[in-house]
Amino acid sequence: MFLMKKNAIIFLVSAALALSLISCESTKQEAPAAVQEPTEDDLEYQRSINKIEGSAVSKETFNADKAAIMKKIAELNNIMTKKDYSSWLNYIASDSKKYWSDNYTLAKASEKLPKELKGVKLKNLGDYFNYVFIPSRKGRQIDEIRYNSAESVKAVQVTKTEDDKTKITVYYNFVKENGDWKVELPQL
Repeated sequence: MFLMKKNAIIFLVSAALALSLISCESTKQEAPAAVQEPTEDDLEYQRSINKIEGSAVSKETFNADKAAIMKKIAELNNIMTKKDYSSWLNYIASDSKKYWSDNYTLAKASEKLPKELKGVKLKNLGDYFNYVFIPSRKGRQIDEIRYNSAESVKAVQVTKTEDDKTKITVYYNFVKENGDWKVELPQL
């Protein structure tokens, strides 16, 4: 009987010890996973969608939109080099064509031309293309896109200033028209 009690005590102590080891193991917290530093692509995506609410633009959509817009800008650079007005028209949003074909708008824009173009009168959209659009964009470097909304994007150049601040220069505005990105010309 003494041997049975001794074995029972040993069994109970062993079971208690085993249970305490198991409960200690289950209360241990796992070490947090190493925090992964965001990549430059992740940071650009965050800068690009910063102005829009929610998840209106996924990273995949952003990548596709940026690729499409950068391709259009490369095509526009070729068009500007050739001064190919008729091809350029295919890249312009219909509302912009209408706005910049208005005589009143062209007259107001003529008054705001830089000094070297004083006296030039914009008579049509072709004049806008030659005297305003080409000189203000030809040879510019576009680095990123920035969303105004899921259907409206700015193509920008990002530069650092002397005091190490970031300067953003907008060279193109794009709007989605019938599923295709088109240039939206600025309004006065």
